[in-house]
Amino acid sequence: MNIMESILQQMPGISQPQKKFLITLFSTILLSYGKINFTNLSRYSCLSEKTYRRHFIKSFNFTQFNQYFLEQALNPEHTVFAVIDCSFLIKSCKKTDGKAYFYNGVAGKSEQGLEISVISIVEIETRLSYSLSVQQTPSRPQIKPVKKLTQKPKNSW
Repeated sequence: MNIMESILQQMPGISQPQKKFLITLFSTILLSYGKINFTNLSRYSCLSEKTYRRHFIKSFNFTQFNQYFLEQALNPEHTVFAVIDCSFLIKSCKKTDGKAYFYNGVAGKSEQGLEISVISIVEIETRLSYSLSVQQTPSRPQIKPVKKLTQKPKNSW
């Protein structure tokens, strides 16, 4: 049994078909070339594009999976600490969900795009960082400016 199978056995609420799918998914991601989308994943595995779409509707706790993985992979004698960092992703599409103005440290100003917050575990002795959780920063709702009155209000006295 490899490390992925042992981690999935520990996680509650995962059915046997979902475990089999996740093992195939992780293996296929490592083998495939180009963009990782349902079409390419189906080219490099025995599963159909429809199967990938169906399974991606189901929820999966990646943070818990990563936590179990790090507990097995990290040396318990090494010093570790958690860090958080925000990263800016440039997006030019008009229909990208969550696209808004965020600070881009490379450009030194706010630009339109996406922002993600990453929580990582850093092992000091090996100087390696392992991502624990990645969340997209939600965009703020756009507030429309209030229109100024064109006429002065009439006094009622």
